[in-house]
Formats: sequence, C-alpha cells, structure tokens
Amino acid sequence: MKKILDLVLPTPCVVCLKLGAPICVTCQQSFVTSSLGFEILGVPGFAISTYNTEAAVMVNSVKEKGITSLIPYLAELIVPHWPQELIRPILVPIPSSPSNTKKRGFSHTSIMSRALARRLPGAGYRELLKSARVRLDQVGLSSGDRVKNLEGAFRADLRGFHDRVTPVVLVDDVLTSGATMAEAMACLRANGVEVAGFCVFARAGAH
Repeated sequence: MKKILDLVLPTPCVVCLKLGAPICVTCQQSFVTSSLGFEILGVPGFAISTYNTEAAVMVNSVKEKGITSLIPYLAELIVPHWPQELIRPILVPIPSSPSNTKKRGFSHTSIMSRALARRLPGAGYRELLKSARVRLDQVGLSSGDRVKNLEGAFRADLRGFHDRVTPVVLVDDVLTSGATMAEAMACLRANGVEVAGFCVFARAGAH
C-alpha cells in the first residue's frame, strides 16, 4: 500500500530530497545498520544505528516534521536485526512527555511499535505504559537531571492484561543516557511485569 501511495502522492526523501518516498531506495540501501547490543538494569536491548547525521534526520523528520509515513521504513530497517530469542513479543511503546505528544498530535513510539508488530511473526502490541505527570524535555539535561526528571514519570495500565509468559519488549526511538528506559522498566517491574528486552532505532553517545 505504501508503495502505491508513494507513486500517487510522491514525497521528498528526507535524506536526499528526491521525490518518490519518505526515504528513497538508494538512501535506504546506503544507510548502514548493525545490531548494537547493550544492557540496562540487566535487561538486554539493541539499537540498529548510532545517532549519526542520517539517523538524526530520520528521527527528527518524524518527531518534529510529522512525517509519520517514514515510520514503516524505519521498522523495516529494524526487523532484520530482531533477536531470535525474542519470539512473538508483546511490543510496548515508551510514551513521550504529555506536552510533546500534544504538540505533535501523535505518539511516534506507538506508531513504531504497531509497525514492528505487523512485521514480526506472532508479535503483539499493548500500551502498558502511560505518562503519569508533566515532565521536561530530556534534550539538554545532564545525566543526573534526566534521572530526576523521570522519577515517577510513568504509570502502568494493565487493564485486561494477564499475560506473564510472552516476552515484553519496550520500544523507543533514541536512547541517550538510558534514564527513560530504566524508569519504564522499573515501573513495569513494580507492577509485576518483567521486561525481556528493549529496542531503539538509534543510540546516542554510544562508544
């Protein structure tokens, strides 16, 4: 369907500006991906890219310019790197701050999670995390300030959720200090849900 829409309503590639798709075939193929594994609170996770120039352009095109049609392409870049041990996962998006979600008019992590769920065999999607309070944008905050800013930022919404066997995997766009991911994990753990893994599109500040 998206290929048909690209022909009928061509949009410029966010990287090279060539008309035809949110990201053209050439830029897709030239974007180098690799599984970058790391742990937070003992939970394994991965990114498929560092937060390089191209990755930043893609992420900001979605978040700041509202080009949500780019998200399925990002999901397709992630799928080949999905860990084999995370079979038929339940994908849980990490919610942005209420102010950012209101400003954008959409939740990009929810759209990303649904896009991934459609492409991973047997995957499910649940919004088990909600924003619990107003919080500052993490951009520009120090590591210590990021942690303080996120204390109590989430609440678990487990209504109708009784599965404690299927692996729960958290989904976000960019990971910097890991404070957001750690707070999300802690929130779910406190409510009896163990997180099996996490996935982010890009990792900033990785060495």
